Amino acid sequence: MFLKFSRDVHGLSSLQISNDFEHLKALLLWAGSQPLSSAHAFNTNLPDSLFQIGEKGLDQTELQSILNTNQRFLLWGKAMFPVEFQNIRLSWIMKITGISKGKEVII
Repeated sequence: MFLKFSRDVHGLSSLQISNDFEHLKALLLWAGSQPLSSAHAFNTNLPDSLFQIGEKGLDQTELQSILNTNQRFLLWGKAMFPVEFQNIRLSWIMKITGISKGKEVII
């Protein structure tokens, strides 16, 4: 639904939709079997998780793109499913794109 929304409302190209689909896989790997509605309570944050799950070959630009896509998805989820995502604060979602200081992307 999010990808359809991105295509129909934001006019993203097929390539951009394909990239977003790949980027959302990081969110699913991060969540594992936990519901996304409790993402704010996960033990690790998404940027740190990307380092832990084998995304070490990413450059800074690609990592930021993954984080931006996942932030857009969670904002959309909160807007479309306010009851399910009621425990996730907007301030928490807005912090997703920040990469922890001291983290380096290993190329």
